[in-house]
Amino acid sequence: MLQPIKTQLKLKETSQDLLKHIENKRVREVLEKRFGLKTGDKKTLEAIGKEYGITRERVRQIEADGLRALVLPAVYSTADLVFKALREHIEEHGGVAAEHNLLFSLADAKSHAHATFLLTVGKPFSKKQETDRAHPTWYTDKSAHDVLEKVLDGVYRDLEIKKVPVRKEALIALFAKEAEKVLGHRPKDHVLLNYLGAAKLIGENPYGEFGLISWPTIRPKGVRDKAYMVLQKSAKPMHFRAVAEAINKMNWAKKAAHPQTVHNELIKAQDRFVLVGRGLYALREWGYLPGTVADVVKGIINEAGKPLGREEIVSRVLAKRFVKENTILLNLQNRNLFTKEPDGKYFVA
Repeated sequence: MLQPIKTQLKLKETSQDLLKHIENKRVREVLEKRFGLKTGDKKTLEAIGKEYGITRERVRQIEADGLRALVLPAVYSTADLVFKALREHIEEHGGVAAEHNLLFSLADAKSHAHATFLLTVGKPFSKKQETDRAHPTWYTDKSAHDVLEKVLDGVYRDLEIKKVPVRKEALIALFAKEAEKVLGHRPKDHVLLNYLGAAKLIGENPYGEFGLISWPTIRPKGVRDKAYMVLQKSAKPMHFRAVAEAINKMNWAKKAAHPQTVHNELIKAQDRFVLVGRGLYALREWGYLPGTVADVVKGIINEAGKPLGREEIVSRVLAKRFVKENTILLNLQNRNLFTKEPDGKYFVA
């Protein structure tokens, strides 16, 4: 977010004073409707055209005529102090600002239509429409917007290399590093936060971590992604009911995650999750092995490359599965699967 503007602006009064200089009632009304100055709701060219029985192109011409009339010196000068304050505010934040953050730094929501109108009329201000990489922005100098784009591209690349979410402090450090490359100096933190506000590809997860919105750890798309995040943060196996409860506490969706649905999804995604006990799941990346207890014992012996004693097998299995020792011993007694040597060690039959 941007810091609140230091000078209290009378946005509504200023926009109304400017419009008073337009004698043509229809031109004045078109501007009011296009910017939502009376109702707060902007109307499209087509909607206004239908209202007056004219084409959308004619409405566009009327709007353009009205805006040109407002920049005539005698009219424009009446709002000089407001335009100066707006310019100083934007330049204090690096000369560019995401539109949504800028508007809230100027006034509350009911005055946003008037703020947008004044930014549109003001000569120092230009708007860059939303792109696939940045939110819509206002800037006072094109070079300032070019800096923003270079900084964002650099931070996006940094995050793609990291591949894992970072805390806010670490993210701001990335912005500082990239900004220094472009500008030759480190901008103040409020400028870096302003750059972050324009970043369309960066999001925050419920754990206060930041990363690319394409990552499932930032914007999980389904139960499996959400369960993965919960288990990753827990750093230990969890019962599927506890996983469902944790998912619901995050308020990721209006519809609550049902425990049985979570259980079913975890079972299906054996490439990511392992059932390590009665209803207990772990992440496969932690080294837990899938399959039955017998499968785990086979894997441990094969991995060792030699017969193992009973205690060694039990110890290694318990490190990968939450089962009772007797369950392991019962599996070792299956002569179709395991053979016991005279020295008491076991190997796969």
